[in-house]
Amino acid sequence: MRQAWAPMPEGLTFEEAARYPSVVEAALRVIRQVGVESGQTLLVSGASGGVGSAVLQIARDRGISVIATAGPANQDYLRSLGAVPTTYGAGLVARVRELGRLDAALDLAGSGVIRELIELTGDPRRVLSIADRGAPELGARFSAEAGNLWDAITEAARLFSRGMLRIPVDRTYPLDQAAAAHIDSAAGHTRGRRVLVV
Repeated sequence: MRQAWAPMPEGLTFEEAARYPSVVEAALRVIRQVGVESGQTLLVSGASGGVGSAVLQIARDRGISVIATAGPANQDYLRSLGAVPTTYGAGLVARVRELGRLDAALDLAGSGVIRELIELTGDPRRVLSIADRGAPELGARFSAEAGNLWDAITEAARLFSRGMLRIPVDRTYPLDQAAAAHIDSAAGHTRGRRVLVV
């Protein structure tokens, strides 16, 4: 098994550092796979969790504009990460269209929005999900295979050191409460990442 590592930047605890690799790997992978570039606009559905938090900050660093959806309690949080926020749910298409034209869309929550995202982008090939395995049935793409963890760790350290990336810890759990952590995570509405402490 190939190992991947990078020096831990100053200012991070081990518990904090543990939350970066997987979410940054997923964020880098989906940004690359959906093909969005500097000067374009990306919609991120379910943006307040760990992967969404990383996507928003990496996109901002790359000059990609982001419209992001989350619940009402997370609108200011999305704004603080450089996104234009809106809520999910009924009327999503109309709300997003008022905010601008899209070049691509990501579904990070699996909340049944693939049809709406295709309608907004006008092209199912410009929609990618990491949470809805049924997305390919509508012509969109599904991404599950992990990419290069080495690149993710290196990029996370670089962005953190420049003050361009912070993934908040929503809650920590001792290892014997791993089952509770999974239950809480499945309930959604996370801001950032949950961490198991060994």
